Amino acid sequence: MEERILAYCELLSSLINHNTPADEVNGLLEKATSMLTIDEVTIQDRVRIATYALKLLSREQRKELARILIEEQIVNQRKMLSHWGTLTAQSFIIDTGYIAQHLVSLQTQISGQGMRGKGDDLCDGSEVKSANFIGSLDKKGKTAPRWDFSANNVAKMEQFLRYRMLYLTSIDLNPDNNCRIRIWQLDLNSHPILRDRYIEWMNVKGYPKFNDSAIRHDVNFQLFPPRNKTNETFARHGSNRYGELPPIQIPLENVSGSELIFKAEVINDEVVISVF
Repeated sequence: MEERILAYCELLSSLINHNTPADEVNGLLEKATSMLTIDEVTIQDRVRIATYALKLLSREQRKELARILIEEQIVNQRKMLSHWGTLTAQSFIIDTGYIAQHLVSLQTQISGQGMRGKGDDLCDGSEVKSANFIGSLDKKGKTAPRWDFSANNVAKMEQFLRYRMLYLTSIDLNPDNNCRIRIWQLDLNSHPILRDRYIEWMNVKGYPKFNDSAIRHDVNFQLFPPRNKTNETFARHGSNRYGELPPIQIPLENVSGSELIFKAEVINDEVVISVF
C-alpha cells in the first residue's frame, strides 16, 4: 500500500501545481480521485493523502474548490430537498456539520482525521462546530441553532480549553435573505472573554454536576451564533432564566483571539466568496 499511496501522490503533483488555472483544478482532482477506492485506504493513509493534496493547492485554487463545494452540497442540495420537503412536509435541513469540516480544511490546508465520530475534527487537534439556520424552523416558526460542546466526563469537558484552534461555522441568511456561510477561527488562549466564561461555566455548572453521583453525568456548553438575518458579529451565552449564568456577548471579529476567515453568500444562485 505504501507504494500505491506514493504513486497516487505523484499522480496528484503531475496533474496540479500552483500555476494550474483554478477553474480546471476540480476536474483534474476528480480524474485523480476516481482512480482510488477510498474504502480500501486506511485512515492514516487518508490523512497523508489529504495533507499532501491540500498543500499542492494555492489559495485561489482552494477558494474555487470551496465555491464548488458550497454550490454542490448546499445550493443544489437545498433545491432538491426543498422539493421533497414540499411533498412530504418533512424537514429539508442540510446536515452541514461535515460540509463545514470540508470548508475549514480547504481554507486552512489542515486535513481531517479521515473518519467520523470520536477524535479531533482536524489532524492538528482543532475542533470544528457548525450551526445551520437554513430549513430548521420549529413548530412556532422559530430557529435557534447553536454550537454544542457536550461532555460525559470531566476530561472531555476540560478538553475544550486545550483545542489547538476552534472553528465556528454558521450557515444562515443575511439581511437580504441570501444564504450566507461564515467561519470564525478562535484561539482560546488569546480570547479571554470566551475562555473565562467557559471556566466560570465549568465551576458553576459542570464540576458540580459531575460531582453529584445522583445526576446523569453529561453536560453541554451551548454557544449561540450571530442571529439569523442580521449583521451581528458576536456569539451569545447564558440567559436570564433562574439558575443560568447571566447573558454575555462574545465577540468573534475585531478582537484578539478571533477572526472571520471565510465568508460566502449565495446571490442569484451564484456563490460569491468575499473572505478567504
